[in-house]
This record gives sequence, C-alpha cells and structure tokens, in this order.
Amino acid sequence: MPDLESMKIGSAKRFRIAVVFLDIVGFSDYAENNDVEDVLFMLNLFIPEVMEIVRDFDGNFEKNTGDGILAYFGVGDSNIETANTALEYIATVKYALANCVNPELEDNDIEPIHITAGASIGTVHISRIGVNALNRRTAVGYTPNVAAKLESMAGSNEYLVNSGIRQYAVESDDEWDKLLERRGRIGGYTWGGDPDHYYNLSGGWTSTDWSNL
Repeated sequence: MPDLESMKIGSAKRFRIAVVFLDIVGFSDYAENNDVEDVLFMLNLFIPEVMEIVRDFDGNFEKNTGDGILAYFGVGDSNIETANTALEYIATVKYALANCVNPELEDNDIEPIHITAGASIGTVHISRIGVNALNRRTAVGYTPNVAAKLESMAGSNEYLVNSGIRQYAVESDDEWDKLLERRGRIGGYTWGGDPDHYYNLSGGWTSTDWSNL
C-alpha cells in the first residue's frame, strides 16, 4: 500500500484486496441517550482496539469516521490468503467486542455497543483525491461499493461478506466457509458461479468458549 505522500494527487494504483467496513449500530441514538463523557470513553476504547487489530493483520486504514472504521487487507497476498485475513479480522473484532470492549463498558456502567460489518474482495484503485492540503487516500471501484452496501444492509451484530470471500474461503484449508451462512442476494451484483449472494459470518471468536468455532 503506497504512502499518501508518495502518490500524486489524482493518481491511482490498482490492487486486488479485501475492503472491510465496521460501524457502531445506532450511534446517533447512542450519543443522544448517553452522557458525552460516556460516549467518548466508549469511542476511545473501541476505536483504538479495532485499529490495533487492523495492524495485527497487516491492514491499512482509509479513514476513521468517528464511529466506524474502513480498512484494507491482503496487499500482495493471494486471493485465499486475503479472504482468510478479512474473515480472521472480523472474527477477532467480534471476540474483542464480546470479551474486552463491552465488559469494560459494563464495568464502568456504560451502555455496551453492537456493530455491523460489510466485506468484499476484488479489484480496487487506491487514489489520492483532493486539492492542496485537503486530500486523502480513497478506495475507488466496485469492491468498496459492495462492502459499503453490505455494511448498510447488515443488522445488529451481523457481519456480511460477498460471494468472492466465501468462494476463496471454500478453497482454503482453514474452513472459514463452515461459518458463513447464506443470507440473501444483492441486486445487480455477480461473482463467478455464485451470482449476487452474500453471507453472514456466524460463530467465530465471540466468547472465551472456543467451542463457538
């Protein structure tokens, strides 16, 4: 992944990666119904935790939207490695939420949070867009659009992935495909022999009881 300063404004580089969006469910209502100190405590607990997990999986950030994270994974990796990394990242976030973030919030008498996620694998153009000091690295293409759409479609504690991630999970020996449940279809989206289906990552590292795997 190129450093922002190494790219010219308006330029782009092509990658085949996974894009993952994470967002806090009902953040506007959460912010309205809780004291600002509690909201800030939650954000300063959750966001850094998720950022560290991104780094643990050699991911890259595009942005932190305040209550959500957009990250890329798999630069230079095979499709199977990239799909597995995206699924492992989501599963690790689920584990951290269930065993670190929400228990800490409850210990401080702060309302716990729920999240949604959307993930897609495919070709992405990473571009530097903007003018002068007002520019940033941005993912452009069909793949981030699908990931964003899946995140917006996800219900509370749902983690939706596109057919490509599921296809490469099936081809892997890590058996992540056994935790992927078909949920529906996305209009206008196709992927190989499994057109426009999407899947929810169920189970995974949701608690310290590893039998959930």
